[in-house]
Amino acid sequence: MEREQSLILEVNNLKKTYRNGVEAVKGIDIHLDSQEVCALLGPNGAGKTTTLKSILDLVNYEGEIKVFGKPVREVKDRISFVPEEKLFYENMDVNQSLKVLNKILTNFDNTKAEELIKYFDLPRNKKIAGFSSGMKTSAYLSFAFAQNVDLYILDEPTWGLDPIKRDDVLEMIRQLVIEGKSVLYTSHIIPEVQKIADRMYIMHKGKIHYSGSIDELKEKYKVFYMTGDVYDELGDESFYTVVKEQNKISVISNDQNQWNRLSKINEIEVDNCDLEKFFQIIIRGGLNSGVFSNSMKER
Repeated sequence: MEREQSLILEVNNLKKTYRNGVEAVKGIDIHLDSQEVCALLGPNGAGKTTTLKSILDLVNYEGEIKVFGKPVREVKDRISFVPEEKLFYENMDVNQSLKVLNKILTNFDNTKAEELIKYFDLPRNKKIAGFSSGMKTSAYLSFAFAQNVDLYILDEPTWGLDPIKRDDVLEMIRQLVIEGKSVLYTSHIIPEVQKIADRMYIMHKGKIHYSGSIDELKEKYKVFYMTGDVYDELGDESFYTVVKEQNKISVISNDQNQWNRLSKINEIEVDNCDLEKFFQIIIRGGLNSGVFSNSMKER
């Protein structure tokens, strides 16, 4: 009951197939609690942007999505969005954009927008279409963070920023949560997620392959390294995922009984599983079918 009261976003069995037959999202579940930073972590093409567009009702989809317990169209005034494709303000400069935003939004804080524009050192009279990638990101963040809403949905919000500005933006995101807001954002940068995410969903090829905190990941998984010969001798042992690179095999296991068995084999090296190792092995291994057996020699 307590979780239901704090639930900001609920996505159940979300699927999206485009007209060309591409399955961008394959039946995923996502939950975001109040005052939480939730990261969708994955490589390009993982389905992250399509997921955000579905949540915002910008594309047709299958599944159920509720924001603040309602269809998103009923609560759009409580959401601020930074898109991946920064096209909306292209034909305007910063001054023109501010005029439009002040007219169409009742929750827009022009003073805060001015502070952010000054911080990012954005030119006032140059068309946004002529901005660099980092400047476009800065402009959209300025407009988004100046909106007093309950949920911020940010698609790659540090794209093109220099390291100092990137760290500052991450701190701004954390400050939103301190102020009582909630944030869902996408990233393919592991250190960012490690720095600010309370919860993460690792997404690859349209599926969620891990959900939880970084600490939970470390508790649930271990990595085992072995040669191809040792791997072949394990018979039909099944693992969470497997990566074969030449004669080196990297295996992720979430089975504690399996940990005990493998740890007793001298030729196998065991290591704790941090986010970077987990992410690299998941992406390299593909994890197309969930659990792999070492009898799958083509892997």
